[in-house]
Amino acid sequence: MARDASDLTITAADGATARGYDAYVTEFLSYGARLRDLFAVADAAPDAPLINAHAAALHLAFEGAEGWTNARPYLERMRAGSSASERERLFCAAVDAWANKDFHWALGHLDELSVRWPADLCAIKWAQYHAFNLGDQPALLRLARRARIAHEGRPYAHGMIAFALEQNHDLDAAMAEGLRACEIAIDDAWAHHAIAHVHETRGHPEKGARWMARCAHTWDAKGVFIRDHNWWHTALFHLNAGDDAGALAIFDERLWGAWPEFPQEQIGAVSMLWRLEMRGIDVGDRWAPVVSQARARADEHIFPFHDVHYLYALARAGEPGEADAMRNRIGAHAMALNGPAASTWKLALLPAADGAIAFARGDLAAAAAAFAAAEPHLHLIGGSHAQRGLFQEARTFAAAQTSAHRPIDSHHSSTPLTRN
Repeated sequence: MARDASDLTITAADGATARGYDAYVTEFLSYGARLRDLFAVADAAPDAPLINAHAAALHLAFEGAEGWTNARPYLERMRAGSSASERERLFCAAVDAWANKDFHWALGHLDELSVRWPADLCAIKWAQYHAFNLGDQPALLRLARRARIAHEGRPYAHGMIAFALEQNHDLDAAMAEGLRACEIAIDDAWAHHAIAHVHETRGHPEKGARWMARCAHTWDAKGVFIRDHNWWHTALFHLNAGDDAGALAIFDERLWGAWPEFPQEQIGAVSMLWRLEMRGIDVGDRWAPVVSQARARADEHIFPFHDVHYLYALARAGEPGEADAMRNRIGAHAMALNGPAASTWKLALLPAADGAIAFARGDLAAAAAAFAAAEPHLHLIGGSHAQRGLFQEARTFAAAQTSAHRPIDSHHSSTPLTRN
């Protein structure tokens, strides 16, 4: 048994394993580019349940079917471990629930772990990941407050706190925490992201663009997710400031192509292309490669937030009948669910899915009505306020166009939507 940098035990591990785990924790909290190094650490410690649980978690966090396939050997090792500590057993139970796509139970186990062992900042970060995907903003903040207990003034903790505060509408405190995080660690990309959210929520795109320009030099050393996502926010600032060309250039240079198979890159691209077209910008043939990737995800039904983006891509630029077929499969999946997930898919995703298809086809009255029906429940599908703002924008756009009785060109032509 070894101990990590927070003096927490790691069963069936030696010093080298503990050092490898500590390196992974730093990479994870900082959104570093060397997370995959953990797989070699886990392969060298097959009897260490916690290490293999974290390796499985990394694969599952890919958020596509491949992640579940690649996690399998690590899950088997995790489940075979019989001598884990109580803290390790809670983390393993969370990963087991996650592998079974029971995300609420995964969060529940991590919630309990963080109460009893707040020194485990990595587990708190994973808990925030699930709270975010479940649209549970109070849990995000509850977990952030626990991070203070053992990690006040330490790198990357305050970025976690800042984002939780922003998602719970405490913008002044979020800004203060985000700036403090950057003073502690200038490369805290999640703190950069939290402050971006504050500027977005306050409607200050120029300030947001300037802030992100100051931070961007640190992102090249980060993993694909935070690189893509922070550039997505930067493009959104340019778009909202009226710099259409700048937003389109960021899409071409930063938002698409680094890892097209990555679901987060796919949904970011769908979201940005949809927004660009609502601003009247001709995106040319940029939909084609995105649709190709979305098509490969159409049967996965892992996260409702992802599915509505894939569905819009297929409806906007896919083959005839593709979107309807996916919508039917989403409906069947929703009807087969039980518990909290059933409510999310039925109350939020199904009307949002209908809205996405109607919008893509130019039936804006139907789109506005469907998005309005989904809106009270949309927080349940996950994503941030800024990300879900896409559907509010689409509803507003559709309602305005319908009210004005203005015809629009088919989305399947080369002409973009008319600007308001």
